[in-house]
Amino acid sequence: MAIDISKILSSLGDDLVAQAGEPVGLDKDTSVRVAKALSQHIGGGKDLAIKAAAADTGLTEEVISQMLGKLIDTGKEKLMNDSGVTGAIDDAKAQAMGAIGAIGGEATKGIFGKLFGKKAG
Repeated sequence: MAIDISKILSSLGDDLVAQAGEPVGLDKDTSVRVAKALSQHIGGGKDLAIKAAAADTGLTEEVISQMLGKLIDTGKEKLMNDSGVTGAIDDAKAQAMGAIGAIGGEATKGIFGKLFGKKAG
């Protein structure tokens, strides 16, 4: 399954793009410019997109590369939250922990029953 990074970047919205740019030291307007430049050039591959976005924005390739990483992480997080996958994973964890707790409770009853000569029940 191919992931269309340009769609992910364009779906983030200015506020999430700005949040992704903060750790890199970019303000909102610059973050949005970088995201747009990356979206336009990502079809040519990651390295080409970084070079082209650096040329378009006047920022270094290192900054653009860091921003791309942050944008991808933010996009993955948004996708997980929007698709409900995060909630499904949390529900599965809760069910598993409940089952483990029930098994542990039964095992504890059995152990104490053997120790004190009574059948667990």
